[in-house]
Amino acid sequence: MRTLSSYYFLYYLAMSVLMPYTSLYFSERGFSFTAVGLILSLWALVSVVAQPVMGLINDRLGNPKQIMLLSSILAAVLGFGFNLMEGLTGIIVLSLFFAWFQSSVGPVGDALAVEIASRDGFSFGNVRLFGALSYAIGTFTTGILYERFGYSHIFVYYLVISMIVCVTILFLPTTKVSRRKVTLFGQMGEVVRNKPFMIFVVTSTLMMMSASINLNFLPLYFKEMGFNKSWIGSAFAIAAIIEVPMFWVATRLSKAIGRYPLLCLAAAIYGSQYLVMFLFSNVSLTLAVQLLNGVAFAFAAGTAVEVVQSYATEGTKATLQTVYAAVTWGLGGIVGNAVGGVVTDHLGAKFLYLILFCLCAAASLLFIVNRHHQPSVNQGLAG
Repeated sequence: MRTLSSYYFLYYLAMSVLMPYTSLYFSERGFSFTAVGLILSLWALVSVVAQPVMGLINDRLGNPKQIMLLSSILAAVLGFGFNLMEGLTGIIVLSLFFAWFQSSVGPVGDALAVEIASRDGFSFGNVRLFGALSYAIGTFTTGILYERFGYSHIFVYYLVISMIVCVTILFLPTTKVSRRKVTLFGQMGEVVRNKPFMIFVVTSTLMMMSASINLNFLPLYFKEMGFNKSWIGSAFAIAAIIEVPMFWVATRLSKAIGRYPLLCLAAAIYGSQYLVMFLFSNVSLTLAVQLLNGVAFAFAAGTAVEVVQSYATEGTKATLQTVYAAVTWGLGGIVGNAVGGVVTDHLGAKFLYLILFCLCAAASLLFIVNRHHQPSVNQGLAG
């Protein structure tokens, strides 16, 4: 548990110096909002393919640590290459390779962590909360540093921290793997035929797509509203710091009210945040409602991973986690970031948050309608 906690702390520390600021990084280099949306959508498009493929490979080879280590190293090195690329064409070509490996580490790591947590009798949320803690520390610190020194070196910091993550991966526990004689197409067919899982993925996509858009376009919202950009890091830090206790609360709420009702609540909380940001243009209120973002994410992230694990059979655990991530964050990100860039260019970032509210309202309703698909907690732990 301590090793997994260290991994999540360092992994999300690396995410904190990079992901909240990629839109500003490319914007500051002179790309339009539409071009920024195109680049981020391409990352999501690549992840839609990369994550299931890497999950399938993991389930067949049974060596998640090796895949995580290789992906972490290549993502860090390729990311550094953005500093050397000039022009949109070069950025797009490099993005194809960077996004492939960068997007694969998290879902494979989650599959490994949930398996170890189920085996050793502790909740996934108890280790995932350390990622929320480091994300809060990282975003708060980098928000101040980047505003003072600029955003040109974010991939350098990502490279340095990723190398430390690689050392931690070497010490992660291993799990026993059951290999089955089934083709890759047969393995993917099992996933597609898993109807409760597919319904869950489609519903989750509406909610997580809104979270992905908010992650990438919140800095541009600050820019359009004329807010001091040094507060961007604080906004992400406020959301992340509340996640730490809320992951602990989520593990208990999921047992008390069930996972699907908890996800319904998460979508409603997300929607409330976005509605406030659409209705009001106040930096203090914008910072305050980031608490809602942190609560919603904590309720959704750990719960969704455990729901996916409960639907998995032997030999499809990493596959389901990566398919879930590919569709919700990947496919959702493709549509969301592309549309988000166009909406921001033509209607403004403020109007974008009205759209996010509508997405979350629909997700909240669908979680309630489909709650009969909710697996029991005991079933999930046994999975």
